[in-house]
Amino acid sequence: MVATTRSQQQSSGPEKRAVQKAAARKRLPVRKKAPVSRKQQNVASRSQRRKRDWSATFTPRVINSLIVGAVSMILLGGGMWLNTWLSDPENLLIQTVEWKGDLNYLTQDDLDALIRPYTATNLYLLDADALERALEAQPWIRSVSLNKVWPEQLVINLEEQFPVAFWGQKHLLNEFGEVFEGELPAKAEIFPTIFSPTGNGREMAERYVKLKKMLDGLGLEIVELTEDESGSWRLKFRQGQEIILGRKEQEKRVQRFRVGYTQELQAKFEDVRRVDLRYTNGFAVEWKQGSGYAGAKGSPGIMMPEWLGS
Repeated sequence: MVATTRSQQQSSGPEKRAVQKAAARKRLPVRKKAPVSRKQQNVASRSQRRKRDWSATFTPRVINSLIVGAVSMILLGGGMWLNTWLSDPENLLIQTVEWKGDLNYLTQDDLDALIRPYTATNLYLLDADALERALEAQPWIRSVSLNKVWPEQLVINLEEQFPVAFWGQKHLLNEFGEVFEGELPAKAEIFPTIFSPTGNGREMAERYVKLKKMLDGLGLEIVELTEDESGSWRLKFRQGQEIILGRKEQEKRVQRFRVGYTQELQAKFEDVRRVDLRYTNGFAVEWKQGSGYAGAKGSPGIMMPEWLGS
């Protein structure tokens, strides 16, 4: 019995060791990780945060903004350089001045001489306002405007005065009823003379046109229409006769004159010196000295009443 137990123990010992070795071969080796220090953990954490920060910072919107900013800086620098270059009046000088507008009384040479001090520069430095004021200060220029055609051309649009009448002795009246300084001896026998101390050229021009229409067909040309300080109207015909209209009811008095002229005065109007319409139912006639009518009615040159109806 004892012998059997020992034999079993002896046989079980090698078997047990073989089983243990087989089990040891089947088990995988387990490697223990080296411990990570706190410093290494902080470095890894910062690296991950940087990656996240960069990805959040450089979004498409940010990239576009950076591109726009860069382009803006380039353009700004170019603009500053161009400004500096153009600030030199010798650079890009004005080469051509083009005038637009009809010229009847002004000459091209006079206009070129007038603008020369202003155009001896480039378009960038050109004082357009000063040039316009200098041109508009000329009496015969009604209005002016400038157009800059880069890089070196200036276009001047000019409206010249168009006179239609004399305004007193040293001024003229344009088609818009505006008074401007000027003399035009060549038109002395063509233009009428209009004047009012109030300076209302447009109103006087309208009066002239209206009176001219009222006398249309009589063969009488109005060469003067004036108003004095008291507001009394006076007109003069081409033949030299003077008509006093007074301060009121001028149109009614002109109509009365028209009737009297066609009925009585037309045949002897060459002997008339002055007609005074400041009467209620007629008018008075002053005959020229030496005329038969003057001798028949009274002393020569004295105004005598001719009652020719209302």
